[in-house]
Amino acid sequence: MNRREALKLAAGAFVLKQLPAAEPGAPLFFTREEFTLLDKLTELIIPADEHSPGAHVAGVAAYIDRTVAEAYVPDEKTSWRKGLAAIDSLLKKGEQPIAVLTKLAKNEKNPQTDAEKFFAQLKQTTAFAYYSSSIGIHQEMGYLGNVILQEFKGYDAT
Repeated sequence: MNRREALKLAAGAFVLKQLPAAEPGAPLFFTREEFTLLDKLTELIIPADEHSPGAHVAGVAAYIDRTVAEAYVPDEKTSWRKGLAAIDSLLKKGEQPIAVLTKLAKNEKNPQTDAEKFFAQLKQTTAFAYYSSSIGIHQEMGYLGNVILQEFKGYDAT
């Protein structure tokens, strides 16, 4: 075999080894079912209101999916899967999502169960992702950026 044939063979093997392109908008880490549940839970934590859109429109679930997909430590990935499974099992018992989250929030300061620990992680990550998004910063908080204000309209702490 000469060099030209070896290069053709290597190029053919490379083409065969390439993975098919991911479906646009598909989750990177979570299954579709997990992603749908994650999106619903984040929207329940930060719902849309008359002031601003909620976590769904801000893309919080997509941010979490991307972050978990890129996580280096395997425990960071498995904790999300286990947590979503724990909440999903509570929901399959027939309880309403708001009731489940309310129950989990009662022990937020001192979580005991896996579901309670996951809720604390979910809530913290949802808040971080939402308030790091353009919607959270600009629409919800009204941040204007680095601009000169003619008058400070802040809170008087005295």
